[in-house]
Amino acid sequence: MNRGLSRYLIVPLSMLVLFGCTTRPTFFIELQLPFSDTPCQGTQIEFLSYNYPAVLDSLVQVNKPGPRPDSTDLMALLATYQEVLDRSARVADSVDRMRDELEKMDNRSVDYRKKYPVFQAVDKQMQGMLDRRHQVHEQYLQVKSVYDMKLQQWSESAYKGFGDFKTTITPELQTKVETTDQDCMVKKLQLPFGRWWLHAEARRPGSTNEMLIWDIALPTAGDSIMITLNEENANIRSEPL
Repeated sequence: MNRGLSRYLIVPLSMLVLFGCTTRPTFFIELQLPFSDTPCQGTQIEFLSYNYPAVLDSLVQVNKPGPRPDSTDLMALLATYQEVLDRSARVADSVDRMRDELEKMDNRSVDYRKKYPVFQAVDKQMQGMLDRRHQVHEQYLQVKSVYDMKLQQWSESAYKGFGDFKTTITPELQTKVETTDQDCMVKKLQLPFGRWWLHAEARRPGSTNEMLIWDIALPTAGDSIMITLNEENANIRSEPL
């Protein structure tokens, strides 16, 4: 290992505990997501022999890439787009409802002549909102393209050496990936002796761009250990669409 690399691998490698207890716990991991629109079956859960966020933080401290690219403008545009999207959907529902009512009426009646101009006004409003939605979406894509490029460049600099770090991990302690079953669980999991961390991600129920992130140090003592992953013990991260 060269001296430059060893400078920032000292902290991460110190997190690897290569010795264990005389018995290994059996883990049961349950993913609890309250809404059916976010499936919990088939979610990948990683088990790592190092603290993933801490390793990345240590690399950032050593590599000194500068501030992470600011996503304030991007997220503001995303919020505006979501607002226009919601409003246009409500207006579209009103147009459909009014159209259905008019189709059931005699177009020579007084009520029809009163309601038709209202329908035209609401339909015109909907067309304007669709134009606005397209405009905001195009602006968002332009800003996102610039942000993604800056973020990629920053990440390459900030996490330089992460690949070299992973090659130092022995085969037995390489990352294990498990997938939740039809019960949204990983059952009867045993890991090699040592200290392990759990990392998992899932879309936050009811959200289009928020992720639930779990980074949990697994207990080293006990027989059968149940760990529940839910919104209460997750970190929430907003992401660009």
